[in-house]
Amino acid sequence: MTDETLKVAIAEARRFIRLATAARQRLQEDGHGNGSKESGACRRSSMDLTRALADVRRSS
Repeated sequence: MTDETLKVAIAEARRFIRLATAARQRLQEDGHGNGSKESGACRRSSMDLTRALADVRRSS
């Protein structure tokens, strides 16, 4: 693992938390979250975080 891969993973984790919070708020307000721009952004962010974490595990 390198400093750069850790920095990227931390940034992606923060981004995911921010977007997941927005998606959760939308879910609580509307009673459903699927199909909203917040849920889509949250899903995309979770995929980006998964890739960043895989890079942390892979890098030497």
